[in-house]
Amino acid sequence: MEMTKVKRWIGLLLLFICVLMGVWIVQDNPLEVPVTLLGFSLLKLPIGIWLLAAFLAGSVLSYAVGLPGSLGQKAQCRRLRRQLVLAEAEIKKLGSESSKS
Repeated sequence: MEMTKVKRWIGLLLLFICVLMGVWIVQDNPLEVPVTLLGFSLLKLPIGIWLLAAFLAGSVLSYAVGLPGSLGQKAQCRRLRRQLVLAEAEIKKLGSESSKS
């Protein structure tokens, strides 16, 4: 099996586990509470749903904050790989010139 297929199956398994845990949290916390956010009254929902919403919002925010740094690192990696290829080509060229002399 290819590595991408293995990664896909692991991702699907983790997603399934997260969904099951989410259902479990909602079932264990059925008490409905009103939430006020910045002066606005939100829907009256079970605490479990509010917990999942807070976790999801934190996860999305964390991903969004980390994304620019990750993209910068990938760009730097590509740039360094190009420099490495050029340096290796130059070393090979110098090695062939020195063997001719």
